[in-house]
Amino acid sequence: MASRRHLYDIFNQFLRLARTAKLQYEQHLTDIDHEPAQSILANIINEENQHIQWLVTGIEDAGGIPAADHYDTVNPEVFEHMMRANYDLESQIVSEYELHLEEIWDPQLRALAEVILKQARSHKEEFRGLLEDFGTDELMDETG
Repeated sequence: MASRRHLYDIFNQFLRLARTAKLQYEQHLTDIDHEPAQSILANIINEENQHIQWLVTGIEDAGGIPAADHYDTVNPEVFEHMMRANYDLESQIVSEYELHLEEIWDPQLRALAEVILKQARSHKEEFRGLLEDFGTDELMDETG
């Protein structure tokens, strides 16, 4: 069983990823004029904000200190490359949650991780859909 400290580390990793996603998607939203991409991004940003709040609360309730940092964002100028970067980030988020889910022994934190993982999978599919609608065959081949 993972130590409480290890749980904090896992959840701070999740928090950093959520902050990175929020910042990246906000930047992309200001740079695009495609619909329905704008609406989809706005909804995902709202969910990322919720994830951040939930993760901060979960870490604090468990006795940990939430991280305040994030990772570097990817901000290409071309719409299709933005959506690919977002798809890749959501893929990374999904992978991190799947990698650590079995280590999360605290029932409340595990339930939180499962909810966020479900939403991250949905975000990933929404970005895949935007790539299918607007992307090039080259970008689609890379999403598998």
